[in-house]
Amino acid sequence: MKSIMYHYVRPDDQSLPYFRHLHIDDFIKQLEYLENEYGFLSKDDFLNCMESKEPVDGVVLTFDDGFKDHFHYVLPELKKLGLWGIFYIPTSPFTTRKLIDVHRIHMLIGKFSGQTIANALKNIIKEGMLSHNHVEEFQSETYSRQNNDNSTNYVKRCLNYFIDYKYRESVIDHLMSRFFPDESCMIDDFYMTKSEIREMNDQGMMIGSHTVNHPVMSKISLKYQESEIKKSRGFNSLVQRMG
Repeated sequence: MKSIMYHYVRPDDQSLPYFRHLHIDDFIKQLEYLENEYGFLSKDDFLNCMESKEPVDGVVLTFDDGFKDHFHYVLPELKKLGLWGIFYIPTSPFTTRKLIDVHRIHMLIGKFSGQTIANALKNIIKEGMLSHNHVEEFQSETYSRQNNDNSTNYVKRCLNYFIDYKYRESVIDHLMSRFFPDESCMIDDFYMTKSEIREMNDQGMMIGSHTVNHPVMSKISLKYQESEIKKSRGFNSLVQRMG
């Protein structure tokens, strides 16, 4: 069994000139390629495999982060081909009315460029906010396989790995208040709503847990990790049961 993971799948958006995503047309081409080369695993065969632990052939599609993209663009293409997928949903946007921090970083870079955000970030970050051990650990390899410019890598490494987690949210809040002062208005266009998640479930898609706040799990304690997973699972189960 092969699992293929997707995040943003959408058309180009001129208002986000630097935003990294997979174009919906390329996604459609990938579906054709995967069908021809490997074939897709049915949901029943996948569930049987999970229970029996016996190896099987075929591709399973997974989609992270609960984006509106998945409802508007991915779901129709899967339905056309009689396919299904697993959609992993983080839950904090439903209660905080804020983008998750990692997505805030994507939007900042995607709209204003890595260079612009890097310049702003350097004026906010103070020496004591960064962990020198993390800088040494993550400086060379993290994001090295992505085709990013140096400024984009700096922003993503700094905010996801270098910074002490107790400062991270406040620093990103500062950036968002400057560049996206109307953040709460972005939520319903960025993430699926509860009713859309229920419709995905009703259409044969599987809904899975993807933590509450989408933290960098390696940066938080085991107790915090367990809390993130358990609370997310409970919320998503409740959403699926709601009529």
